[in-house]
Amino acid sequence: MQNERLVSQLTEKFGDKVEKIELHPPQAAVVVDKSILVEFFKYMKEDENLKMDFLSSLSAVDFVEDGMEMVYHLCSIQLRHKITVKVKLDREKPEVHTIRDIHPGADWYEREAWELFGIDISGHPNLKTFLLPEDWEDGWPMRRDWEGNDDFVKMPEF
Repeated sequence: MQNERLVSQLTEKFGDKVEKIELHPPQAAVVVDKSILVEFFKYMKEDENLKMDFLSSLSAVDFVEDGMEMVYHLCSIQLRHKITVKVKLDREKPEVHTIRDIHPGADWYEREAWELFGIDISGHPNLKTFLLPEDWEDGWPMRRDWEGNDDFVKMPEF
């Protein structure tokens, strides 16, 4: 499916809750309102024209002044197309609903976003640390304004 047709189908189905964005190199990409995230991912997986059945990656991004984002990369193995989905989050209280029931591979990615960025993944059944020590209380080390603890050595800016 061509990028334009893929994005058009999604914007027609979900209206102003889905916004087309331009990425370079050009590819299908949208920003989705977090209120429809679960419904959106379920639709993309189950629709016969989309069949977005493989979550290839999920990451969080901290823009400091402009908030945070969750970025999902999906593809259809059978139909050979892909899409990038972004969800904007409030930096002071970042939260998004889990999609692990739709894409089980999201499990550890979501835990990583929770653990390293402090993003609350509502509905996730197993939010516990796996990268940081269990007694970690020094904030979220992947946030851009994280200062570290006493033994943290900050890399110089180039």
